[in-house]
Amino acid sequence: MKNKIYYFLGIALVLFFSACEEENDNVLPPSPVKDVEISTGYGEVILSWTNPPEEDFYYVDITYIDSQGNFRSQKVSRFTNSAILKGFTNTENYEFTLTAYNTAGKASPPIVVSTAPLEPAFNLVFNTITMYPDFGGAIVEWENETGKSLQVRVRYKSEEGVKTTSVFDATESGRGYIVGLSAKERVFEVYVSDEEGNNSEIKSFTILPLEEVKIDKSKWSVVAYSSQEPAEGGNPNGLVKAVFDDDLSTYWHTQWAGASPGYPHFFVIDMGEEVTISRIVCYRRKGDSRGQTKFQFLTSLDGVNWEDEGAFDFDPTTDAAQSYRLINNPKARYFKYVALEGPNFFAFLAEITIYGAMD
Repeated sequence: MKNKIYYFLGIALVLFFSACEEENDNVLPPSPVKDVEISTGYGEVILSWTNPPEEDFYYVDITYIDSQGNFRSQKVSRFTNSAILKGFTNTENYEFTLTAYNTAGKASPPIVVSTAPLEPAFNLVFNTITMYPDFGGAIVEWENETGKSLQVRVRYKSEEGVKTTSVFDATESGRGYIVGLSAKERVFEVYVSDEEGNNSEIKSFTILPLEEVKIDKSKWSVVAYSSQEPAEGGNPNGLVKAVFDDDLSTYWHTQWAGASPGYPHFFVIDMGEEVTISRIVCYRRKGDSRGQTKFQFLTSLDGVNWEDEGAFDFDPTTDAAQSYRLINNPKARYFKYVALEGPNFFAFLAEITIYGAMD
């Protein structure tokens, strides 16, 4: 009895699948896409089209051979009618085949179009790469006007001789800093990568990092100031000259006797000769957290025309050295320190030290 049941069940299944195959064979393929439009971008091709009108239309399959000779297939849902094909590494002509499929798996007649993408963004950025020495390392600069997400990669050997790669976000024009190196000549290899894993060629630079030294203060003198306070003890407490005597127990203080001028407070120093500044180091008045919380630093070659090197946060709660990198490595003979704000009307500073190179 069981054998008869299995027999009839098998016949039923065969008849069912045969009917399905026959029904599927009777389904017509979808119409091909039409009104295909082509535009190009940096290393990419953008296709748009009108989808087939049939209700059982399912998706469009775009096939092509990529820049490495690999067959590629990108399927696009029926709910959209465009695609961006990325990752092309040259400006050669490429063919793209668009085939529509329905839910039964039937394919439309293919539509073939061709075009050449624009130069890939990583090549354009690579052509702008420059690199030059910096204090304790090197600076790499690039321009990116494409808006594409890229990375600049720099390979070199560390101080310990270990192969190292520094990676910088290059979505916009900018620069990257390689730091922590001694003044020893070395080779830097630079290339650009995109999101699709494509890399540019490699550009090599042989660079001798600059040696950073503490700038001698023996020639420094006070040129101008907003105020100082001799009532702090004088010679030098309270006076501007206290900020460059290499003594952290002395300090400059703005006026409080007879008047109480508010922010901003400033002083101008003549270093006696032209130097290149890599960074500045500032110290608060020892043990006193009532001082400024932000300052501005300006440089000048003649004491008349000034370059703003930026505004910086200052922590008034620590006696530790607070170091600030001047990314432009300005050349200057004069500098101006401006205390911008703080919790009280007054400002003070124990010491300011300049690092860089004597010109």
